[in-house]
Amino acid sequence: MLRPFLLAWSFVAIVCLGSGLTAQDPAADFEGKMKDADALMAGRQFEDALRIYKAANSLQDKKSARAQLGMARAYQGLGAHKSAADVCSDALKYVGNDKATEATARNLRGISTFALGDKADDKRWKLAEEDFRAVLSLTEAYPVAQYNLGVTLIKQNRDEEGIAELKAFMDEAGRMPEAVTAKTYIENPRRARENFAPDFSFATLNGEFLTSENLKGKVVLLDFWATWCTPCLAATPGLKKIQQKFKDDPFVIVGVSADRDQAPWRAFVEEHKLPWAQFYDERRMMASRFKVNAYPTYILMDHEGIMQYRQQGWNPRVDGEIEAEARKLVKKAKALQ
Repeated sequence: MLRPFLLAWSFVAIVCLGSGLTAQDPAADFEGKMKDADALMAGRQFEDALRIYKAANSLQDKKSARAQLGMARAYQGLGAHKSAADVCSDALKYVGNDKATEATARNLRGISTFALGDKADDKRWKLAEEDFRAVLSLTEAYPVAQYNLGVTLIKQNRDEEGIAELKAFMDEAGRMPEAVTAKTYIENPRRARENFAPDFSFATLNGEFLTSENLKGKVVLLDFWATWCTPCLAATPGLKKIQQKFKDDPFVIVGVSADRDQAPWRAFVEEHKLPWAQFYDERRMMASRFKVNAYPTYILMDHEGIMQYRQQGWNPRVDGEIEAEARKLVKKAKALQ
């Protein structure tokens, strides 16, 4: 971007010399910034995208609903849901009679308000419900709002109403990715309320096909690690001790490697004779599903597949925390056998 004094000099040159140049079109500048920010969003570079959306909004006297909704999406990507909800409220001031943009703003605000809630009687879930209902009154071309409404109702322990909305969503969903989750929630509304782990399946290093379904009934420790991660390697002896202590119990460890190359991963597993299942997460499938962005990360799931413990990073105390939590979960799992 040119500095202000250079812009001023350029203006004088145009006027005095009559060079035939024209000042940059503000509309084109706005569109260029929006295009750049959208590209950064596609690459999940949320902070950089946010900065450019803000610049685009400034070109419109901070009254661009379109740029503000871009800002909201960037805030959501950063997990800043309060900021996202606030900027959606600002965007609603400038949508005018554009029902499609209003619907987008209300849906995004509902998503962020929903994310801020944490209990069945939370007023924020009621506010999210109001936004999703408003979307559905504005347009029929926004089926995901019906999905969002259904989930919000179930979160409030209004299962019958929520299931009805999800079934209506299923009638219009086609191949939308939310259709799979909606079907799961219709069959078991608890999955919308509890912190269930996402379903997964993969072939392990030993060639075994492992799925979340065939791990039901067992306590599962997911170990997201890599050979380039020094704390991950330091944690290995402790994990081996934990595995040994629970070897006769309904307890399994699953290692998920973020190595850039298979060779060091395979060599380390073989050298240290790690006895638990190992998966090479080449495309970051598991890391993405479990929202892992730092290593090591440990996730403990109970016998139903509900995530009960999560720890990012390692120090000697973590081994004791994992063991204590696993012991409680194993006791519950054995009581149901």
